[in-house]
Amino acid sequence: MASKTLYIAIVVVVILLAAVAALLLMGGGQQPPTQTTTVQPTQTTSQKVFKLGALLPLTGGFSSYAKLAQCAAQLAIDDLNAEYGSKGIKFELYVEDTQLDPNIALQKLQSLYARGVRAVHAGLTSREASGEKPFADQNKIILFSAWSTSSLLAIPNDWLYRIVGTDAKQIKAIGAIIKQLGVKNVAIIYRKDTYGEGLYLELQKEAKARGFNLVAAASYDPDPKVFPQAAPEAVRSISSKVKDLVGPDFALVIVSFEDDGSVVLKAIGQDPVLSKARLIGTEGMAFSPILLKEAGDVMANGKIIGTTNWALPTTPEYQDFYKKFKAKCGAEPITPAPQSYDIIKMLGEIMATIGTDDPDKVRATLEQWGKEGRYKGATGVVLLDENGDRANPNFLLWGVTSKNGTLTYIEVGYYDYDKDTITFTQEGQQYFK
Repeated sequence: MASKTLYIAIVVVVILLAAVAALLLMGGGQQPPTQTTTVQPTQTTSQKVFKLGALLPLTGGFSSYAKLAQCAAQLAIDDLNAEYGSKGIKFELYVEDTQLDPNIALQKLQSLYARGVRAVHAGLTSREASGEKPFADQNKIILFSAWSTSSLLAIPNDWLYRIVGTDAKQIKAIGAIIKQLGVKNVAIIYRKDTYGEGLYLELQKEAKARGFNLVAAASYDPDPKVFPQAAPEAVRSISSKVKDLVGPDFALVIVSFEDDGSVVLKAIGQDPVLSKARLIGTEGMAFSPILLKEAGDVMANGKIIGTTNWALPTTPEYQDFYKKFKAKCGAEPITPAPQSYDIIKMLGEIMATIGTDDPDKVRATLEQWGKEGRYKGATGVVLLDENGDRANPNFLLWGVTSKNGTLTYIEVGYYDYDKDTITFTQEGQQYFK
């Protein structure tokens, strides 16, 4: 009995061991063949986020230009995300309003820095850039301006870059206008800030080079609390100095922005001497809708010819930008829109190419691309000189005339910086006479 019981126990144990072995071989709990499970590879949700900033005078005397720049900058962000999003890279744009005040511009730059932004579309004007620059230099923040042109800010090895030509280049275009008009005596009224003073200094040099006489100069404080009274006083000062010179041999150069420019132009229109003078405008006034509305008649009466850094409209890159900008922003992409687009797009492409937004590395690549002309965008091939400023600017010459009873801006010609020549449009040939 005992042996039989032992035999049965042994058999049971063997059966149990066989069952366990079978389960182990089957993997335990294996699903039936008809219920297959696909194991997905581990997905990564990590994404590189590159931050870019834009300091723009969305309120104040440059607001109409700043809103175009803001829309162009956002368009660049859209294009960057469309191009690099599938590669795990995302771009974000942080915009701050400088109010055209260098002190506020500094505060807003510090705010961007605190949020981790190390590459910034600088304030449009040299006035803003001069307030931002010391902090940027100290903290390694790349400033890239779309419209700062003061020669006083043309400094090597700093952190300010500019995608437009400096006043030293713009003033050559003005000198070519003066030469073409046959003008011998020139006066200048200008904003007493970095932009205005830079242009005034360059005009003195140009007078010696071209052989015309700089017969009078007057400046005014561009502070909004001051210029409504100061600008007309400057106009009266010029008028008293040139009352015996105004005629075919005389021209008045105006260095203003929108709000102060309308005050200057209205004062000129009411002045018995300067209302008869030929006017020459500068980039800060170019195609301003505010100036056209408030003082277009004065500009038309003075047959004003102005300058502005421009983008050649014939390139495929510009034409592509033009279509997208019109669709997104609903406006003509006048300066600084193409320049603002290229600043953000170029900085973004550099970050995506080198895989980092480390400011030292981005800056080194920006300078390399600037020397080699690696980037080609809405404003053409971007070449930078030893000061980080545009080495190959294009200048459009603009004027104001009446068409069917309506005042409008017109393109009167193009200035070739390398050849020092003006090519006229059909309208411009008559306008220069």
